[in-house]
Amino acid sequence: MADSDPTIAHSGQPKLVSPLSIALDLSGVIDDIASTAAERELAHRLPYDEIGALKAHGFGALRLPSDAGGHGLRLSELLTVARDVAAADSNIAHAFRNHLWQVEAALRRRDHPFHAHVLALTAQKKTIGLSFAETDARAAGARSSRVLSKLEWDDTQQHYVGSGDKIYATGNLYNDAFVGVAVESREGRTVQYVLERGEGVSDDDDWQGFGQRLTGSGTARFRAVTVPAAQVYPQDPPRSDEAAPWGFTFHQVYLTNCIAGIARRVALDAVDVLRARKRNFYHGETAHPADEPVLQALLGRIRAYAASVEATADRAVSALQLASDAYGTSDEYDATLAATFAASEAKVVIDDLAPQIATWLIDLGSGSVVSRVGALDRHWRNIKVMASHNPRLYKERLLGQNLLNGQLPPTGAFF
Repeated sequence: MADSDPTIAHSGQPKLVSPLSIALDLSGVIDDIASTAAERELAHRLPYDEIGALKAHGFGALRLPSDAGGHGLRLSELLTVARDVAAADSNIAHAFRNHLWQVEAALRRRDHPFHAHVLALTAQKKTIGLSFAETDARAAGARSSRVLSKLEWDDTQQHYVGSGDKIYATGNLYNDAFVGVAVESREGRTVQYVLERGEGVSDDDDWQGFGQRLTGSGTARFRAVTVPAAQVYPQDPPRSDEAAPWGFTFHQVYLTNCIAGIARRVALDAVDVLRARKRNFYHGETAHPADEPVLQALLGRIRAYAASVEATADRAVSALQLASDAYGTSDEYDATLAATFAASEAKVVIDDLAPQIATWLIDLGSGSVVSRVGALDRHWRNIKVMASHNPRLYKERLLGQNLLNGQLPPTGAFF
């Protein structure tokens, strides 16, 4: 990443989008998303059109090489653009997370036919969701079952058939295809499959979270869906040279990166809030709130803390980039472990600071901004819901244990 913050102009003032998004011709789409975010929140209007516009402009394919339909961005550059989208509307950025991870995994093993299929769909500007991982596992450490637990072969139609439900299916409302793992009935093999949206696939907008309400995180239902035999593949074999067992750090860094985007949006909204205030308290020192010293100081505090949140996220993003660069080399273990710890450190700090920044926005506007019309409360709610993923309490404990006795992170969780 660049040494200077790409979202700060020469005047030093934060901007909604980075120069990278401008260069990719995404700034107009992102500006449009930002301008209607509050209205969508109030009306609970699912962002099909906005997500469709990002797809059409190639957001989901940014990591693909230019000769394969993408822009060949580095991972850190992808996260720069994703943070711009999160600053515009964190729901939309979050909805792309599972797809973008599938692309990351596919780029590492692009010769495997399953991953080649994922990349081919991505090149067509389609997005891929998940149709596995259910919530029937109750015991600590237990693994959940597959949604399409079995693919039954239909000898008459010469295709597979499967059914199942996936709750908390973030982004699936907007996705064009779904991937998963199942046991196929003919030989009893565990296989991977690619299921494109069609008959038997439905999504319920039944997500009841108080934040991130428009991510499409409801229930995905698969009823007697057909999977062509050509879209069922041998299970991706484990790497024989696996050097580092922490493979899910991307997920955590992506969410923390989205929260950093919200912090940027809070700083931008704070300027508008203070400029728009017409009345000051009778015990204020000035006639106009924008001239009030304590409010100017609070605006400065919001700006400083938001910039610090972004800088903290940048540190984790940089560590993740180094881990990506080290994949398959002798440096992979150390770089991947460092990225895991950097992600945990960033989450602990940002999960504490970002909600406070969103609270200061309300303090800045006082009674002028508590109306639902402005939907400014969405920032705090969205931050808290994303922060609730993979709670920081376990990461705090790990960081302390590591200092004391060298404890390593768990390998099957989002660390």
